[in-house]
Amino acid sequence: KTTTISTRYALERNTINNYRDPSAGSKHTVSLEVAGLIGGDNHFVKIEHDSIWYWSLSEEAKWVLSVRTREGWMTEFGGSRYTPLQDRLYAGGATTVRGYKNRDIGPTSREFVFFGSNFATGGDTRLISNLEVKYKVTDMIRLYGFADAGGVWDNSGFNPGDMKYSIGLGLGVDVPAMGPIRVDYSYRINPDGQQGS
Repeated sequence: KTTTISTRYALERNTINNYRDPSAGSKHTVSLEVAGLIGGDNHFVKIEHDSIWYWSLSEEAKWVLSVRTREGWMTEFGGSRYTPLQDRLYAGGATTVRGYKNRDIGPTSREFVFFGSNFATGGDTRLISNLEVKYKVTDMIRLYGFADAGGVWDNSGFNPGDMKYSIGLGLGVDVPAMGPIRVDYSYRINPDGQQGS
């Protein structure tokens, strides 16, 4: 039973032309989170970066290309020997690498020494990249094609061979009173073999 008291600072630059249906511009965010300076049992530093760019491939903005990259790194300091699971870095799921289950990418640990299922323990280094092409069928309907890549590593170090990849297609509907609704279907390229032990 431990307590985490942290402060997070973020710097953002946003030039996206349309929040609901972007076709040009970019958004960049850099954040720093520090835990333990003003109390609590856990002491760690977390640095994260998130950038996304949009380019229109046609005059009518029917075709739009987007590229996104996210990096994260964290470490303990002071007397802390570990970071709580809820504060660690993860990948997998609809918002990171589609086609993989939530937190399915990265180090895992067995529930018990000799039996039980593996559960995600997160890592202290994360890299996620997304490439997407959008086609605007009508003012309400969008079609998507995408490719995702991501990896999470613990203190054993960065290994590009642990990266997981997926490709897929998506269908989106911009409902005026509700906002965008989207469904993706993704295929995992290299799902076999888990990181960690």
